[in-house]
Amino acid sequence: MENASLLTIPQLSYRQLHAAVQDWLLGLNPRSVWIHIPLIAAFVAGVLWTRGPATCSAIAMGGLFSHDALNRLLIGPSLRALLRLVALTMVDKLSGYLVVDDVVLDKSGPLIEGIAWLHSSTLDKKVRALNLVVMGWTNGSVFIPLTFRTWKPPLTRSKKGQPSKEAYDGTIFKTKLELAVEMLSWAKQRGFQPTAVLFDAYYLAAPVLRFLKRVNWHWVSRTKANRNFKRDNKTFKAKSWVSMAAQGKAPRPSRSVTAHLSSWGEVRIIAVRHKADKDFRYLVGSNPQWGRGVIENLYGRRWAIECLFRSAKQLAGLNDCQCRSALGQENHVVLVFIAHLFLVRQSRRGASAGATLAQLNQQPIRVENHQTPAKVRRVRREQRRCGKGGDGGSVSACRA
Repeated sequence: MENASLLTIPQLSYRQLHAAVQDWLLGLNPRSVWIHIPLIAAFVAGVLWTRGPATCSAIAMGGLFSHDALNRLLIGPSLRALLRLVALTMVDKLSGYLVVDDVVLDKSGPLIEGIAWLHSSTLDKKVRALNLVVMGWTNGSVFIPLTFRTWKPPLTRSKKGQPSKEAYDGTIFKTKLELAVEMLSWAKQRGFQPTAVLFDAYYLAAPVLRFLKRVNWHWVSRTKANRNFKRDNKTFKAKSWVSMAAQGKAPRPSRSVTAHLSSWGEVRIIAVRHKADKDFRYLVGSNPQWGRGVIENLYGRRWAIECLFRSAKQLAGLNDCQCRSALGQENHVVLVFIAHLFLVRQSRRGASAGATLAQLNQQPIRVENHQTPAKVRRVRREQRRCGKGGDGGSVSACRA
């Protein structure tokens, strides 16, 4: 489902949006985090209201807060604790699915902290960008971003291309796989028991598999065509399955097969090829008892995070911040994600983010007070002072 173009959506009343967002945030649990709620609401409403780049200057045109006040909000203490607070009021920890993926945010400013030359799949070329690893929750109807980590480029690389153990800012360098495990560990500590964890082929790696095996969580992933599996004590690559089936040495690609995967154990593999696909795609499920339909259906739910990235870029300015501070970039992402959580509360079942924005101009905005569950811990005083709060949507599920 494609989102509506900004040019086709009637512009909303900024003051009406601000009042609705402010009432919604106040109804959650505002005393858990020391923040300026009206200022937060002004920025969140602003990214949905502005028709150009969602910058502090554009939002200040609404007339509620100045550019300097909005800029101080970005470069001030971390707001990731607020994202966690809001997101945890909207999920069911004992059901649903956790989704892990990363997104490239291309930037024009060459002096932004942590910027690096990264490949953009959207533009199909290398661009100056920041790389976010995001984890969210979905139940098949909505997607809730829970937390994220910014991948920090290494300080140096050796002649063999190996990264140094130190990131550009002097902290310990962590790969995207390590960041993914860190976020999954956070979810485990907060009591999540997902039906399955969903990710793409990049995260089908030993660090992630070892963690999921330790906590006994099932998962579904796409796998690269050259990934090695074992069947009947023989090693084979996923891409050789089709040729082996043609020779009668393997089951037909329309069937699912069990195999052994390193760092996990027995898994079930299926080959999928839709009408638009030139080659087969290979999906892997951690439970060898799952059938073909179950694995394909579960992996299809992963597409909800791609819908979030697309709508957040198109409708809420996820790419637009050019603040040089790395903290400012992270706070901008937090506020954009909170704007999408506000849209989730306003959406009708099956509506896209663009349709919800258009709908808000036709009828009064609903403000629903959802009390924070008792298990959401308060942010400690020392975290409030130094801004080191813990980390911690697409409006509807998109078709896979």
